[in-house]
Amino acid sequence: MLEIYVSPGCVGCRRASAYADALRQHRPDQPVRVIDLATHQGPLPDGVIGTPTYRLGGRIISLGNPAWEELLDTLDNRLNRVHDA
Repeated sequence: MLEIYVSPGCVGCRRASAYADALRQHRPDQPVRVIDLATHQGPLPDGVIGTPTYRLGGRIISLGNPAWEELLDTLDNRLNRVHDA
């Protein structure tokens, strides 16, 4: 699961939401969850110190928006490791 943490008023969060939409369209097998800190209940995971923050499999992969190609590479490498195991 890719989790993308966003917050209101965050300029980069608009791009993060657009990335989530694009992933849902181009990589429908990749689960993506956008978590809005304005409505989030409970504690934040360790390392979520700003927005946008990207977490994959419980691990922070980016503070801020990564380049689109970098995000895809990270997701593809994670998928390959799961299939190779």
